[in-house]
Amino acid sequence: MCGIFAYAGTKNAVPLLIEGLRSVEYRGYDSAGISVIDSYGEIQTMKRGDHKSSLENLANAVGDSLLSGLVGIGHTRWATHGEVNQQNSHPHSSNNGSVSIAHNGIVENFIELKDRLVDSGIEFQSETDSEVLAHLVGNAVASGNSLREAVINAASQIKGNTAIVAVSTAEPDLVVGLRVGNAGGIVVGKNDDVAVMASDTIALLPYTSEVIYIEPNEVVEIEKGDVRIFDLAGSVIDREPIVTSQNFEAAQKGNHPHFMSKEIAEQPEAIQGAMRGRADFSNGTLTLPEISLTSEQMRSLDRVILTGMGTSLHAAMFGASVIESLSRIPAYAENSSELRYRNPVLGPNTLVVAVTQSGETADTLAAMEHARSAGAPQGVVLELEGSQATRIAEFTLPIRAGQEIGVASTKTMIASMTTLLQLAVVLAETREAIDSDQVKVIVESMSELPSLVASALGINGQISELSERLSKFEDLLYLGRGAQLPIALEGALKMKELAYIHAEGYPAGEMKHGVNALLGSDMATVVSAPQNDLYEKMLSNISEVKARGGEVVAIATEGDETIKRVADHVIYVPECPELLQPFMTLIPMQLLSYRTALVLGRDPDKPRNLAKTVTVE
Repeated sequence: MCGIFAYAGTKNAVPLLIEGLRSVEYRGYDSAGISVIDSYGEIQTMKRGDHKSSLENLANAVGDSLLSGLVGIGHTRWATHGEVNQQNSHPHSSNNGSVSIAHNGIVENFIELKDRLVDSGIEFQSETDSEVLAHLVGNAVASGNSLREAVINAASQIKGNTAIVAVSTAEPDLVVGLRVGNAGGIVVGKNDDVAVMASDTIALLPYTSEVIYIEPNEVVEIEKGDVRIFDLAGSVIDREPIVTSQNFEAAQKGNHPHFMSKEIAEQPEAIQGAMRGRADFSNGTLTLPEISLTSEQMRSLDRVILTGMGTSLHAAMFGASVIESLSRIPAYAENSSELRYRNPVLGPNTLVVAVTQSGETADTLAAMEHARSAGAPQGVVLELEGSQATRIAEFTLPIRAGQEIGVASTKTMIASMTTLLQLAVVLAETREAIDSDQVKVIVESMSELPSLVASALGINGQISELSERLSKFEDLLYLGRGAQLPIALEGALKMKELAYIHAEGYPAGEMKHGVNALLGSDMATVVSAPQNDLYEKMLSNISEVKARGGEVVAIATEGDETIKRVADHVIYVPECPELLQPFMTLIPMQLLSYRTALVLGRDPDKPRNLAKTVTVE
């Protein structure tokens, strides 16, 4: 949520700031802006608030200008306070123009601070909460504080998690960044004559593969070829950089029209990445060497709680289903934003597993902090190693799907599901709920998963025609049972995210308890109905919809002729063991939403009002 990029070096920062912002634009694209310190030592700011075209319009504007400077900061915004316009875009300046800041997070007490600043004679130029930081930093610099001291002073006055970068005319060679709480990451890197700072590692890769992650309650200074880290008391922190595994080329679209289509197509490789070094297909064994729990600890577990938000929550629901089914441990999936507020009973025998693509999701981090304070062992399933979640959890299970740029997650979900299935098998074998022969059968079936998913991706012809049909509806219902319920929920979420069609995911068995009142010709229903133990019940649910005049799209197992007799449209996916069926049915859910978005003229990479990483509550 919001992207930040800063540069201090020997070249004109302006085009480099624009390119840096392109790398983090997926975090927010309501507006965009940059501030640079020019050759006269003055701050020059340009910004645009044109929603999805903001960064492109900004790039055109700076290209037509003479704006230049060797030090600067940039920001792409996901709006929380104030409408989307140029006035509310970042960076924000202090009253006398001597300080410029970009901010990620929410200043919870901004009204109180704003009233105090207005009473002192300061005139605000925006409706944002972030502008108070510019004036607080500006006041402190005017009082003789260094920029680093001024940023720390400002942060001490606000409530809420925050990440801030700032420049000042008093120290024109310097950029200061500060992180308090979990409002999004700050990562820095340098080479001989350049230092860069960003909210995502991918933006640093054109400059260096060695990066340093800034922890909460730390402040960093960058200037040409130098990085310095401090705690909030001013003590120097000596931290060695680490080599990142992220790849800049992997974040390019290549021949695909959108990042989302590329990332959907990459799902077979994402599954392979999640299994690499864990599944031994020749011997039929499975290990998770990253797990730090002892066998005794795993055997003593009496409950597993999985937590996440959005798509990650749906992956967690799948994980809970397979963990409970295979390892016979009670397992639940819970929304991270609710977990800590209900004061859950946690302890040393409850394993908490967080699922988060970025490792920076604010609600999930807060849930993890709550679990840690309660003494529960915990792991995290994620893509971005080195993010904040990895420093809270006791062990990390990287999904290794590769950088995902599209705001609506696709390959990270399927890689998370793969990783959670492996966790379920390891827990089950360790607890002797299954034996080595059963593990071998599961591993052998998993070896076919990448090719099965590749086959499922070949249904684009059916999908295009059905997407045209679904685009005519204003309301859609998605139904699933058992392990197919999270897939139905994910299908509905994707349709809302990408096509902006109201879609509701629901347990099929719950229909008679209210949902039937909505059925009719003006609402189509998408049913996930592969052939499994619940197949006959799903056929009955389809008949219920049809009896009330509803139109049904069924996702079914290849070769199933019976379902054609009750459903209006059928999308076939490859036959596979029941344990792997959710992977198959997920694919058409993704493709339906993607294709429907295109029919309606939506941008699938940049859905309105959304951001890739949600770093505020």
